[in-house]
Formats: sequence, C-alpha cells, structure tokens
Amino acid sequence: MFKHALLVLLLSSLPVFSWAAEPVTKSFSHTVYLQPYSKLRQAAEQGDAQAQYDLAYLYYKSGVDPDISGVARSERQAAHWYREAAMQGHARAQYNMAVLHLQGHGVERDPVVAYAWLLLASGNGHEGSADLITELDGLLNARQIEEAHVRSAALQVSKPRPEFAQDN
Repeated sequence: MFKHALLVLLLSSLPVFSWAAEPVTKSFSHTVYLQPYSKLRQAAEQGDAQAQYDLAYLYYKSGVDPDISGVARSERQAAHWYREAAMQGHARAQYNMAVLHLQGHGVERDPVVAYAWLLLASGNGHEGSADLITELDGLLNARQIEEAHVRSAALQVSKPRPEFAQDN
C-alpha cells in the first residue's frame, strides 16, 4: 500500500519525465491537411486506422498547433480515436495511448495500463516505447509490471501493421 501511494505521489507531483515533455508523437499523415474534417471523420468511422490516428491528433492538438483549426480540442475524443487505431495494430497510436494514460489526458491516469500499451507498441516496432518502458521499470513494482503484461496480452489487437511503427 505504501509503495502504491508513493508511486501515485511521484506521478502526480513530478510530471517532468521524458514522456511529459511531448505528450503525443508529432507525426501524422498528409491526409490531415488534404481532406476536410468530414471526410477524415468518415474514413475514421469506416475503420481506416490512419484516419483514426489523424483524427485523434486533430482533437488532441487543436488549439495548441496553429496549423489546426476548425476542430474543438477534446482529449476524450483524441483518446477514443487513438484507441480505435491502436486496436488495429497502429503502433504510434498504441504509444500515444500509453502517454495519455501516463498523463491522464482524456483517460484515467494509470501507469500499469500505460505500460501495457507500451509493450504492444514496442512489440509492433515503435522504437520510442522502449525508453518509456525503461523509465517505468524504475517506478513500478514487479506485481504492477506483471499485471501490465497480463493486460497487454488480454487486449484484442489486430495484427501489427509495420507501416504504422515509425516514430516520425
């Protein structure tokens, strides 16, 4: 119980880790600028993983990125669409789900769930995930890490898609 309380205290009072500096990977496809929002949303709703990722990026960065306008910022919507893409094996979306869970943006702050997403992203070729896994290895206890492995295995994720693994 004491270790859990200490971890919660650490995560809430010391937000300056490498994963806190840049909450979501910057890369997104050119479709964000070439398609109107309605077409992007339609593609996302039809299951296009890259469109889901791009739509999530728009929701997350709107109001922060001066190049994005016409979309209201919504961390909950960003988390929803990142999860949709992540469940299709989109490694960058899996990484972003981890970061959202580490920061509590649009989802419950939960380093165990974050670790589970990082395991998936790393296994799908996302290089930056390994660095966060290493950081969390120093913060989580063995039981929490084991729980993250169980949660990661329990996620019903589609076959990894290598085209979505780059950190760009």
